[in-house]
Amino acid sequence: QGLRLRVQDFCSYPLCTEPLKAHGEMAGEAAQADPPVLDPEEAALLAQYDLTSRMAPFLDRHLIFPIFVFLRESGIYKKDDLTRAEVALLVETNMIDFAIEKYESLGEEAPASLTAAREKVLDRLGTSRDKCLKLLEILEDDEAVQRMSTFKNIDEFYQEFSLTVDHVDELLHYAQLNYDCGRYSLSSDLCKHYRGIMAHDAERSTMSKHVSCIWGALASFLLNGDFEEAAEVVLKLDDYLDNAKMSKQEVLLQRPWLLHWTLFAIFNPEKVEPKLLDFFLKEKTLSIISLACPHLFRYVGATLILHKRLKHLVKETVWLIHHEQASYSDPITRFLLALYTDMDFDEAQLELQKCAAVCKADYFLKAHWKDFEENARLMIFETYCRIHQCINIGMIASKLNMEAEEAELWIVKLIQNAKLDARIDSEKSRVMMSKAPPSVYQQVIEKTKNLAFRSTMLISNLEKREKERPALL
Repeated sequence: QGLRLRVQDFCSYPLCTEPLKAHGEMAGEAAQADPPVLDPEEAALLAQYDLTSRMAPFLDRHLIFPIFVFLRESGIYKKDDLTRAEVALLVETNMIDFAIEKYESLGEEAPASLTAAREKVLDRLGTSRDKCLKLLEILEDDEAVQRMSTFKNIDEFYQEFSLTVDHVDELLHYAQLNYDCGRYSLSSDLCKHYRGIMAHDAERSTMSKHVSCIWGALASFLLNGDFEEAAEVVLKLDDYLDNAKMSKQEVLLQRPWLLHWTLFAIFNPEKVEPKLLDFFLKEKTLSIISLACPHLFRYVGATLILHKRLKHLVKETVWLIHHEQASYSDPITRFLLALYTDMDFDEAQLELQKCAAVCKADYFLKAHWKDFEENARLMIFETYCRIHQCINIGMIASKLNMEAEEAELWIVKLIQNAKLDARIDSEKSRVMMSKAPPSVYQQVIEKTKNLAFRSTMLISNLEKREKERPALL
């Protein structure tokens, strides 16, 4: 279908006045609100859990801006320090107006070179637009766009509209220029059209330009808040990396980038695509995280806690987290280990309290603490029930960091909602659980389902040791 691209839309060039409005209109709101004042100890604690420095190498610089806005709102770092960090990122983009605003907020005069750069960017935008204006006019025509879907190959497209491959290549270049200026909505629309045209060219659809377009479309969708579209693109890139003729080293470079970008589509929307969660927690993904970016185990653990339907993956995933705890550990991973590996409920409760600070300091988890705490308490209760038939309400309240009356009401609602085979003895202040005998069939499944995953991890670790051996020698 046509995307209603009007030619007049291409004739004005605000070089990014609102680059971050997709993320809850953060650019406008955060700029006006003063950050909270934290005491040095609290700020140091929250900074300890901030993963921005570890994640930034895997993110496009445009994707870092929403994180900086969050950090300013949180008050963890000094406002001027964050603004200077933003300026350092902006000088590598075409968002000249935004960079000038940042200098003004610092009380400094923007360098004269920025004004000159602005004119150059405007000139490049105008030149690129003129080169692909004929194609842009065609894309504005709904009937012409619909006819494109009937073409059998790219040659028919060129002949029908008297175009050349240069027009199509310039369309991608124009999309890149607009993206770098912070015009993410227009960039995503242009990338959609480019991909639609390239779908008729089997030979060029796997070329680096087309792959770069898919990455650009993903970034544009994420920054524009189109998370459903972004989820589809993530899965397409995953499929491409599975089938592309690349060396293992090159795949190992690109997959961590894809995983970091995927976090925006998992933790920002209210409803997450189930396929996206399956992709993030599949064996191959966990192997990549283990080898290249173990800090993502924080989000693996958070995903398991926040999404109840993933309960069947908890055991085998916690086994991997246990295996990799020397590479990465934080209160979220330690909570899962205490609960499922050590069966230490007191330690799990202590780590859960620390998780509040982790969520407060994390851009992706900031809005999920309430659900996180509720689901984590549920996991503690369910695990406790598996090994105790008679549960003292006062005891379980201490494990859940709740008052006894509050815990009793919480357990009553849990029994009703989850339809647990249990009853409460109010006189003796205890919960009586009815245990069903374990299924032999289910036991066999539990024992064997992670054999393939363990084999994959064993091979990966052996390859890692082989690479490290020459260095030791």
